[in-house]
Amino acid sequence: MIEAVVEVVDHNAPPPPELSLAWDVERWGTLPDAGGLYDQDAVLLHRMNVFSNVYKVVTRFRSAEGAQIHMLSHSEKKLIGELRKQGLI
Repeated sequence: MIEAVVEVVDHNAPPPPELSLAWDVERWGTLPDAGGLYDQDAVLLHRMNVFSNVYKVVTRFRSAEGAQIHMLSHSEKKLIGELRKQGLI
């Protein structure tokens, strides 16, 4: 599913449901389900977080110009390296 997130960045593809939900959660400042944090689906929250992070890092990487590429954090560079290794970018 990570490849679907990269497709969103590279080809304006429709986002996977978890990414759309992550954006709604960020936009509205609320959790996806009724109740507190412990009432949430942990797997869904994890997938939302992963997809959102991949989207942000790939977007930042793709929009970097010149020396800006060197301003990526260590963890961002590590993620880009892993995505390259998997042939996703």
